[in-house]
Amino acid sequence: MLKTFISRPIFTAMLMLAVVVFGVFAYPRIGVDQFPDVDFPVVTVTTVLPGADPESMEKNVSDPLEEALNTLNGVDTLRSINLESVSQVVVQFKLSTKVDLAAQDVRDRVQATLSKLPDEVETPVVEKFDIGAAPIITLALAGPLPVDELTRIADDIVKPALQRQPGVGSIDIVGGREREIQLVVDPQRLRGYGLAISDVSQALKAQSLDVPGGRSTDSGRERVVRLTSEAKSVEDIRNIIITSAAGSPIRVRDIAEVVDGPAEQRSSAKSGERSAVAMVVRKQSGSNTVQVADLVKESLDEINKTMPAGVQVETVTDNARFIRSSIHAVQEDLILGGVLAVLIVLVFLRNLRSTFVAAIALPVSVVGTFAVMAALGFTFNMITMLALTLSIGLLIDDAIVVIENIVRHMEEGATPMQAALEGAGQIALAVLAVTLAIVAVFIPVAFMDGMIGKFFYQFGVTVAVATLISYVVSMTLTPMLSSRLLREHAHPTGISAMVEKFLVGLESGYRRILGTILRHRAVTMIVAVLVLFATFGMARFLKFTFIPEQDNGNIKLAVELPIGSTIHETQAQLDTLASQVRAIPGVTSTFTTAGGGVQEEVHKGEVLINLSDVKDRAFKQSELKNYVRENIKAPKGVSLSVQDVAAVSGGGNRTQQVQFNLRGDNWKELTESAEKMRQVMLKNPGLTDVDMTYRSGKPQYDVQVDRERAATLGIPAASLGATLRAYLGRDKVLDYREGGETYEVKLRLTPETLASADALGQLAVRAPTGQLVELRNLAKIVPAEGPVQIDRQAQKRQITMLANLASGYALSDAITYLQGYAATDLPKSVSGELEGNAKELGKSVAAFGTALLLGIVLIYMILAAQFESLIHPFTIMLSLPFAFIGAIGGLLITGQYMSMFALIGVIMLMGLVVKNGILLVDFTLQVREKGRTAHEALLEAAPVRLRPILMTTIAMIAGMIPVAIAKGDGAETRAPMAITIIGGLVTSTFLTLGVVPVVYSLLDQLAARFSKGKGKDPGFAGGSGTAHDVPVNQDREREAAAAAARVETA
Repeated sequence: MLKTFISRPIFTAMLMLAVVVFGVFAYPRIGVDQFPDVDFPVVTVTTVLPGADPESMEKNVSDPLEEALNTLNGVDTLRSINLESVSQVVVQFKLSTKVDLAAQDVRDRVQATLSKLPDEVETPVVEKFDIGAAPIITLALAGPLPVDELTRIADDIVKPALQRQPGVGSIDIVGGREREIQLVVDPQRLRGYGLAISDVSQALKAQSLDVPGGRSTDSGRERVVRLTSEAKSVEDIRNIIITSAAGSPIRVRDIAEVVDGPAEQRSSAKSGERSAVAMVVRKQSGSNTVQVADLVKESLDEINKTMPAGVQVETVTDNARFIRSSIHAVQEDLILGGVLAVLIVLVFLRNLRSTFVAAIALPVSVVGTFAVMAALGFTFNMITMLALTLSIGLLIDDAIVVIENIVRHMEEGATPMQAALEGAGQIALAVLAVTLAIVAVFIPVAFMDGMIGKFFYQFGVTVAVATLISYVVSMTLTPMLSSRLLREHAHPTGISAMVEKFLVGLESGYRRILGTILRHRAVTMIVAVLVLFATFGMARFLKFTFIPEQDNGNIKLAVELPIGSTIHETQAQLDTLASQVRAIPGVTSTFTTAGGGVQEEVHKGEVLINLSDVKDRAFKQSELKNYVRENIKAPKGVSLSVQDVAAVSGGGNRTQQVQFNLRGDNWKELTESAEKMRQVMLKNPGLTDVDMTYRSGKPQYDVQVDRERAATLGIPAASLGATLRAYLGRDKVLDYREGGETYEVKLRLTPETLASADALGQLAVRAPTGQLVELRNLAKIVPAEGPVQIDRQAQKRQITMLANLASGYALSDAITYLQGYAATDLPKSVSGELEGNAKELGKSVAAFGTALLLGIVLIYMILAAQFESLIHPFTIMLSLPFAFIGAIGGLLITGQYMSMFALIGVIMLMGLVVKNGILLVDFTLQVREKGRTAHEALLEAAPVRLRPILMTTIAMIAGMIPVAIAKGDGAETRAPMAITIIGGLVTSTFLTLGVVPVVYSLLDQLAARFSKGKGKDPGFAGGSGTAHDVPVNQDREREAAAAAARVETA
């Protein structure tokens, strides 16, 4: 087969050209995103019951839903969040579950459970989590107009214009106030007419209708009959008749003030110092993030032309900017790494033709990989681009080994055609074994369990595909080009002669050192083992984190005022803090939001802080976070928390680095334990922004019904509750349509009525007899306090402890600290469990450990098949532990943490390290076939293989240096992986050159003694990697003469 590729150059060239053409064709069709587009089987059920407190939401909504959903097949975790008026149940399925099927199963169960929920509950909203539909850009509509007018412009003009852009999905409006018709009822006037609030609600619903009446036929023409009594204007609403008493109609205007204006303000937003309405733009799942964001930004010019004077749509955050910049930085690293790798090859080969032949494998392999990526639906993201970048040295590796062996054969007197055939054939199986070993370590990575497995699937497949393509290129295009382009060996001159003299001297020096090492094998092994144990001893100083903190150019300052604070107080505090933040050099803008969302917690808000590009400022994002913590102060009672704006996190919507769940059945012990743990965490200097999800002290009124009195009057508790909801729930009573738009009409009481318990006690309730009874005659209204939020998991109440990490404190430190505290200080009724990134770190380390072990097993199987021996694989694989010396040392020296990306580097090392051993042992076996002893074969083969080993290793290191020292966007995640690989390659290469020959010699000696005792041929030298269809056995005299010629020339 090899002979066919060499003898048919056009066939070979067209075959490789086809690979390139497919890759070039696929390139523009590959999307660009920050992370792989993966499905996580997480489904949320959000239910709204206006006016209900968290405990009511838990008891009446979450409990029935959890009971129904808990029995679904494949449920992994089930948790809920209960707030005022809102319940959100989160169902996380096992990762093997199809998210669409899971969502449908949840919908079916929710539908079947509706009868168990309160009648007043709004229809639950079932949504599946889609990482591909995450927000990509946030816009602000700001100007000198009232907020309700800005909201109308955003809803009617800006939003439709944006949604016309290809790839744009949903758009959420934050901080807006839509038009609303409010009927402000005066309870005293209501009682004066002998009416209850239920009379008003029923009359409004009954007298504002639009219902179909059927069909009629008139003169042979069919007509649709429609009954309509809808209000045509606000004045019509004022004139709706509630009832008629003694022939005198009582209208809405008689018992309520009709207010046409903006809805109650439950959220606000400001861009800098200007009031604004924010629009959060999400892309459609599967669309190109960068392309969609660019289309949105391009459309803003046309949209702004239609805006009123002084009103403008501007960009607040652009996630595509960081993605674009990060991908561009990785592309630069890829190109620079490729150039450095080629230069290393040129230094060793000192010939432009042979360097070109080796280097051509790079673009062909990379471009060919594009075709497979497109076919598999991959995107250009941080994971796949990092895979290509770190593979640069790897992709040229096979070609280097082949071209070096071909050149060596030419130096020994062979013609280019003969050298190509013999040189490539001699190491064909060895190169195949190297390639398969590298692929083998990434097959388990591609199929790891857990969230990390989902993300790194594309990494493993990309590296494996690129490596396989590079092998095909090295066995087809490389020997073919070598046979045509290389010239017969000429004596080196000038700088080339100096380099050759140095390399020959290096080989001679290595031969002498190797001889010494082989004579002192015991000392060599003892020293190697001691160094290894010392390294593992240093490993205890290594710190772990999940994903390195990235500098993506924006952070947020979460702000929380005392419970009961108004939206205006919250916004005022945000304005003060934002003003302080904008004074910090390097901060380009701020955007504040208060309240909003389904939860509408008006006492909470956040300041989004945008920074200049990382290359334009002298500080890191982490340094700014520390500065803000130390220098931005808030009044007493206002809590601040500096957080990252995370693109992906193991903690769902929460972005705190440390999350720890406390769970139990005893609510009192649970809250006491949480508060005690919070106080302990506050004393830990390694933790900052310490917080917890539990809040006490939310003011409320408990209406305690006098059952006997209520029963005497015939008023059931359910009827009383419905009346209270009508008074206080601010429910919609009808829709009002005008100009093609629909607006809600709501009932509410006067502010005076809501001001005290006495005023509430005077509210009238209608008894079955028609009598109006004041609420205070049926129940006691007692001021009380209740929880702001009730969390549940595994159908138990839960409180989550939250914190961020101080500078120099690793996630692994926090995990050890919290688990130690939980084991010794928590009561038996309370259990503790890691959450978020800490939980994912534990899962990921276990998954990587499994993948590493499986990869090592696969490597052994490949080596055993390659050498047809069960012993030789151990000779090579004993070098694997020595890679940890450089990997651990590199991370400790540079101050990097062991993260998921560094662990990928460790796994990659396992495939790279065996390469040197394969090349050395394979050639040693070939030399032994000529009758040499093990000692003679090692002294002859190892120096010959020194040059390709050094060339491939240094080229690989050179290709990764740009990644290791990068300072651009996203460099924090890439550097640990490159540092791990570089450190491991350095130590494993040098130790392999000494340890592998010693191990080979020892095993050969043991095998010989065993075979001698059995009276058998040892056979340890069998099983070479020779391709038997190619004449590879060279005469010893020709090799010796060539070596002598090199020394003489140098």
